[in-house]
Amino acid sequence: MRFRAAIVLAIGFQLTYGAVFAHHSFPSEFDNTIAVTVRGVVTSVEVVNPHSFIYIDVETDGAVERWALEGPGATQIARRGLEIKLMKAGDELGACGYLARRDVVPTRPEPGTARPARKLQAAVLLRPNREPLLWSNYRQGRCGLDT
Repeated sequence: MRFRAAIVLAIGFQLTYGAVFAHHSFPSEFDNTIAVTVRGVVTSVEVVNPHSFIYIDVETDGAVERWALEGPGATQIARRGLEIKLMKAGDELGACGYLARRDVVPTRPEPGTARPARKLQAAVLLRPNREPLLWSNYRQGRCGLDT
């Protein structure tokens, strides 16, 4: 009887909380063979757990493209001693990171506008007149500072 109860509890726990503990591996979601560098203007910031996003407009060949820069969640940002309000709309920002494998076309909707954005795992943020900021460290080593 105890064994059956343990099995039922384990299955219930997995169904209820399993998704919370599941996490993707970096190489399965992002292409770490090429580092991508973008520079644009912040349109919005979404600081949530487990991953935060900074949305920027990047001008490429005369067209404006929206990018979603994925980074650490709110808890990780606080643990590292960074301010949650590190970026705000209107700030100029550059980033070096790794392109999402399945995001050849814009697929991530920005929360406020629902405008689609291309997803980039931002490793290093480049703010004007400041030192580069190590944002996400997956030890890929192609952005120069994320080692």
